[in-house]
Amino acid sequence: MASSFVNQMPLRWIHLDFHTSADIPDVGVEFDARQFAETLKRAGVEVCTLFGVCHHGMAYYPTKVGKMHPALTFDLLGAQIEACRSAGIKTPVYITVVWNLHQGTEHPEWLQMSAEGKPYWAGPLGAGWPSLCMNSPYIETVEAHAREIMTLYNPDGIFFDIVWQHQPGCYCRYCMESMERLGLDPECEQDVLRHSDIIVENTLRRLSKAVWDIAPEASIFYNGRVGQGLGRWIPYMSHIEIEALPTGGWGYSYFPFWVRYARNFGKPTQGMTGRFHTGWADFGGLKDAQALHFECAGILANASAISIGDQLHPRGKLDEAVYETIGEAFAEVAKKQPWCQQAQAVTEIAVIISGKSGDAHQGACKALMELHQQFDILEPVHDLDGYEVVIIPDEGEPAAELVEKLTQFLDRGGKLLLSHQALLDPRTGNFALAEQMGCRYVGPSPFCPDYFRPGERIRQGIREFNWALYDESTQVQVTDGEVLGEVWDPYFNRTWRHFTSHRYAPAAKRAERPMGVQKGNVIYLYGPFFGAYWRYGNAVYRRVIENCLNLLLPHPLVRTSAPRSAEVTVTRKGNMDIVHVVNYTPQRQGDHVPIIEQTVPLREVEVSLRLDGPPSRCYLAPAEQELECEYADGYASCLVPRVDAHAMVVFER
Repeated sequence: MASSFVNQMPLRWIHLDFHTSADIPDVGVEFDARQFAETLKRAGVEVCTLFGVCHHGMAYYPTKVGKMHPALTFDLLGAQIEACRSAGIKTPVYITVVWNLHQGTEHPEWLQMSAEGKPYWAGPLGAGWPSLCMNSPYIETVEAHAREIMTLYNPDGIFFDIVWQHQPGCYCRYCMESMERLGLDPECEQDVLRHSDIIVENTLRRLSKAVWDIAPEASIFYNGRVGQGLGRWIPYMSHIEIEALPTGGWGYSYFPFWVRYARNFGKPTQGMTGRFHTGWADFGGLKDAQALHFECAGILANASAISIGDQLHPRGKLDEAVYETIGEAFAEVAKKQPWCQQAQAVTEIAVIISGKSGDAHQGACKALMELHQQFDILEPVHDLDGYEVVIIPDEGEPAAELVEKLTQFLDRGGKLLLSHQALLDPRTGNFALAEQMGCRYVGPSPFCPDYFRPGERIRQGIREFNWALYDESTQVQVTDGEVLGEVWDPYFNRTWRHFTSHRYAPAAKRAERPMGVQKGNVIYLYGPFFGAYWRYGNAVYRRVIENCLNLLLPHPLVRTSAPRSAEVTVTRKGNMDIVHVVNYTPQRQGDHVPIIEQTVPLREVEVSLRLDGPPSRCYLAPAEQELECEYADGYASCLVPRVDAHAMVVFER
């Protein structure tokens, strides 16, 4: 089930936090419906998520279920909804789930408990939220709030926040009883994890039914569920919101990674940043407008809607300076909307997470973004149809389903890049696709670090040098593959028995094992190049990856002269293929959050897009500035005269 309005997915959202202590005495006293509506409308807001129940457990409407904020003298939520509707603004309503100070204080028996019997809470002297168990009677209160809000106001949807159990799980009396009832062992961590998943699914099923029973087209999202295994929760959501405030702790790498994963589940996606200099509740922190321009551009470039987080002052008046800043960013988004709304990402590489995501997958995302490759991040459940290359970076369980899919993928001409211990089967002591790889597993390298020297076929841009691989590598024996480079061993590992100089020993002799092997459409690299690139940032690791991809994908979807710092993506809408160039210009860093304040323009950026034939038109959006375009060897090529924060090159077919 999905909402009609999120099917169209408006691009300009506000998430209006309102976590307000019961000790604040003047809640809502400055709320003015006209000012509220006009401020949002002037800023170009299309959707505003309003607060029903906050982390303090306070409701902002006359509730018969919980506790209305004691200082509130009128129906603030109802007045906000009415004001937004008068301005044509959609209004999902926020309900906290696991964090609820009022309910946790009133009902300590509902708190989530550790195995040691300690509640997940900072305690009576701590300034923090208690975590309530979704398996306790507390969930009846959450459901009642949802039904009450849907019945009273018929909002456009519900945003449920903090929807998770602490890992591995809760040991409160309700959970202990239900584990026993289900035949699960509370002393077995896997059983406790399984029980947590059962609780989450029961909660999502229950709350979605409560909302959709009343309003079948309402939007629903559960914050806290975006991550591996998202597919299990997708039936209970209308869309996916990726909370990723870059300066609030998430960083600038979080959204690009998870959007490439989340967008493969068939639901519209949204990226959530914030107006704050740091993170939520940074009332006196206002991000530079240039940073918001960049963040919005990066979200649009990944075929997603934009949500900007704000926090309303307890007195209920929106801050004009905040909405002037947001309005500047949203004005640019509105101009780009005809090319971006309901666009789809175009990709040709799949990065597979088989097991738990980690540095290897983050490193793959970082490297591929810098190489301007077009890629998705998938799990074994996903289809491989339509991809040219599959990458399994450094690690990956050889699940039978995945091995079968990869075998079929290779049989129909697909290309595969693996590294280190990807698809290593501990039961057999060999790679699951050893025959296709042209090598077999021997064991871990006896030295760490060791050294590699790429062979001629993967040495482009790399000097002839013994390059250190800082992390433990893998020994393989070539069977019928082609060797792509050498490994050199140091004199010895650094231990108390023998060491030399400040770090590791220099290279001493060539080893009898390869750094890489190619057999047909499969390339294997002996070390954790992807994870090592994430951990150390050594450009030679990325160059090795790049040169392997050049062998497997000699004609990538996009070629560009844009620098590595620019994100280059491709989206499609109707008869338009759109190449986005997003220009990242960080300022010199101190010991603080990343700062983007002034964009240094890129000039004369070459952009080439692989197309089946010459485009009928090539131009820059939204200005529709025509560009000269040449078509040769399967590529349409143009020169973009200037890129500030974001350029969109449109190739019409």
